[in-house]
Amino acid sequence: MTVSERPNNEFDLNQLLRVLRRTWPWVLAATLLVSGLVYAWSNAQPRQYEASGTVMATAGAGESNAAINSVVVSPPQLPQGAVAELLNSQTFLDRVMELVRDSGLPLEQKEAITSQLRDELASNSFASLGVRARVDAQQRGIYEVQAVTGDPEGSRVLADSAIKALLEWDTERVRGGISRARQTWERQITNLSSQIENAEPGSVDEEALVTARGEARLNLAQVEVLEESVTPSLSRLADANTSPSPITPRPLRNTVLAGLLTLLGAAALAVLLDLLRRRVRGTGDLISVGAPVIGELPRLRKAQRAAVVSEVQTGNLYEPASFIRINLERLAERRDGSPASFVITSARPGEGKSTVAASTAASFAATGQRVLLIDVDVHRPTQQEFWNLSGRPWVPLAGAEYGQPTTVLQAAAHPETASAADLGNGVFVLPAAQVSRREAGVIATRGFVDLLERWKEGFDVVIYDTAPALSVADAMVVGEVTDGLVLVVEAGGTSVQEVERVVQGLRSTRVHLLGVVLNKISAGSGYGYSYSYGRSYTRS
Repeated sequence: MTVSERPNNEFDLNQLLRVLRRTWPWVLAATLLVSGLVYAWSNAQPRQYEASGTVMATAGAGESNAAINSVVVSPPQLPQGAVAELLNSQTFLDRVMELVRDSGLPLEQKEAITSQLRDELASNSFASLGVRARVDAQQRGIYEVQAVTGDPEGSRVLADSAIKALLEWDTERVRGGISRARQTWERQITNLSSQIENAEPGSVDEEALVTARGEARLNLAQVEVLEESVTPSLSRLADANTSPSPITPRPLRNTVLAGLLTLLGAAALAVLLDLLRRRVRGTGDLISVGAPVIGELPRLRKAQRAAVVSEVQTGNLYEPASFIRINLERLAERRDGSPASFVITSARPGEGKSTVAASTAASFAATGQRVLLIDVDVHRPTQQEFWNLSGRPWVPLAGAEYGQPTTVLQAAAHPETASAADLGNGVFVLPAAQVSRREAGVIATRGFVDLLERWKEGFDVVIYDTAPALSVADAMVVGEVTDGLVLVVEAGGTSVQEVERVVQGLRSTRVHLLGVVLNKISAGSGYGYSYSYGRSYTRS
């Protein structure tokens, strides 16, 4: 056989799906926990309501009137961003607070709104008032003034107050040039009147000054008319209105977003942690552990479990299962014709130890040997999925008086009825039933181990399918009365650290590690054992 390796840092889609399938309960729990906390937090936040009103902006052509010394009548164009800056200014907000205090709101609401505005001025962080501009290059268009408070009516009053203050500011802005012209003519008239008083009565100078004062008075009158009739660039388009529904908080939206982010984050974290684990991908990863590889089995779907026996006999499992059997026959220490016995276990659940146990039993039986397969995994028994026990005869094991359908713990409790199902072709199975941890404690007792020793009588090979070695100590206990232990490792799934922990645990017992079976190998992944029979199996 030859072995080819693939880089340890490679991560394929199948591995990603296996990680997510293995960790989905934790990912789901984290998602539900965070979503629940976010929902509770959002519900506890104070409600905020928004009101908005609109103002229309127009721009004049900048006409002038010679009679008033070319004073611009039309309003100057609003600079870009001027309205947004105005809403955050001290003078403007002072006027807004004055208008709020003059409104019909309850005193408590008035105080709350003005206090919030003062706090925002002090911190230079503004959230109560805002503006959304929809204008063209000439600043013509719509300004939407938005106000946010903890009450719908308070938001409406604040928005209307801001619009009123904005219109007042615009009116003063466009009247600025005309007002300065009026003040100029008023000063000129006062000056001319003073000169007339000092001039010689009836003189030419007096007549000229009187004429000039008359013209100045005429211009002043025109300016005053223009000052009263000038049109601002801003006008109210719609009064403020508010929605009865708060804009914040939004518990449902926040919960959904938090849930999605947590789901993605937890899944990514699970994948990252799995990537950081050094997984067993080939024999090279086990050299430092000191665990020899004695064979490989391809990945099987759960639906294929019932076909394992036929696959071992004539199908795709014939060669890999035979390879494992040959290695075990060589490693087993047979003493005086006593039956060979092996414990088959794994580091953690789901690595396929039961598949290896069933296929190995079938391979031994195919050579004409009598094989007893005992399912000792009472925490998660699965051997009944590989074998059809229905309607099979039950034969008594050594020390039993008669045969009847039973399970491994029932046989231990009543040794006189200890029996195994005769499946034909030399295979006998003593199945298990799932029990509580307290009931499973029987397996670790000396009496149970003695029964296992007794039940070997009459068989050539006995195989024990035990619970994962890192979950309970059953494999170590049962392994002490066998030829050794076979550790099943999921290629690409089991970490090197997990294998090291099992090996370290075996060193403190009298259990001999016979070797490792790399399980769940799939075609096309680039490495694995290639058998001389012409079939190639590679890890998924």
